[in-house]
Amino acid sequence: MNRGDFLKEMAEGLFQTLKSVYRPFLSEDLEKVEAAADQALGITWHPFMKEQELYSDLEMKFFSGNPVIVSHNGTNMQAIDGVCPVCSNIIYLSTLYSTGKCLNCQKEFNFRTQSGDLQLGSYPLKRRNDTYLIGIQKYKKQGDSDA
Repeated sequence: MNRGDFLKEMAEGLFQTLKSVYRPFLSEDLEKVEAAADQALGITWHPFMKEQELYSDLEMKFFSGNPVIVSHNGTNMQAIDGVCPVCSNIIYLSTLYSTGKCLNCQKEFNFRTQSGDLQLGSYPLKRRNDTYLIGIQKYKKQGDSDA
């Protein structure tokens, strides 16, 4: 082995060693940044459902008495508010056509094409082990102060 190859191998070994030493610190820092962002946004994470509880690509689940639409398209999963923002009625789901419709104001949303005149809010989801967690944001009332 010539000197250039030796130095190249040493530099690569040193880089791999440093990477393996700092990897746990970086993952801890990322977790701390994520926790700080959640705290700043007022998001608390609650167990929502087990991975085995997902039976269909589109279904309605209830979390703390509130309807949540779970849309599953390939590896993309979304948790969407199941209440019409216009008239506050529960959205009717058609799993055959992958649509949701408010029967009061007649607005629709197609979950397959992500289009429609019904503008539904969404909740953040994350997976930990085999459990999905839903992020619920606390909203401030107008009279509340930060102190």
